[in-house]
Amino acid sequence: MMPSFQIRTNQDELMDDFSIQDERLTDALEQLRPINQLLGGYATTMEILAPFLRSHTHHDRPIRILDVGTGIGDFPEYIVRWAAAQSPAINVEVVAIDANPVTVDYARQTLAKRLPPELQGKIKVEVADALALPYSDNQFDVAIAAMFLHHFAHDNAVKIVRSMQRVSQQGILINDLHRHPFAYYGIYALTRLLPAAPMVRNDAPLSVLRGFKLPELKNIAEAAALPKFSLRWRYAFRWVLSTIV
Repeated sequence: MMPSFQIRTNQDELMDDFSIQDERLTDALEQLRPINQLLGGYATTMEILAPFLRSHTHHDRPIRILDVGTGIGDFPEYIVRWAAAQSPAINVEVVAIDANPVTVDYARQTLAKRLPPELQGKIKVEVADALALPYSDNQFDVAIAAMFLHHFAHDNAVKIVRSMQRVSQQGILINDLHRHPFAYYGIYALTRLLPAAPMVRNDAPLSVLRGFKLPELKNIAEAAALPKFSLRWRYAFRWVLSTIV
């Protein structure tokens, strides 16, 4: 049956089922890295974050970033590798949070294997609930979330956006999916043409159906009482909501 793209689906993704703790989860987490590379996930975030990091370098302390819903920690890994490769290197520290303790443990193990020793201390992965961020006001310079907000219905999405703004001094950056037939059928075909974990095969198209149209994200930003924000479309079928200047 052809899905509807008129309203966001409330069907849960398998990744939101915390009772799944075996290779069904970890295999899917591993496959998010090449998906984000191929479909512009990292580039979309860095388009805004990179200029900010270059222009807000602190001489007395690292730039502090909160990554909400980090999953395998691939966005923090990308950020600290990028920052270290700049000339001169940019000093960043990322606190990466996820509500699933199994995911957090796996992210810690993965980062310990993938990152060189000098970068491992740049990322701290913690168990925390995005709906009740355990951090003080303005504790971070920026808060980011990538491919995360679509997991939540409108009211909780508003709560998360408001909390992200509360804990960040300089603003927030949200990178998420555009609900569109091309995006749905494209990822549906891709996850069947290429080897894909069963969870990815199920969740990737469903993520698009949980994604956003422009008015929906605008309503979330306004309901969260964000200050002046930008909302832009980027490849491939992604929205970027940001208050970073």
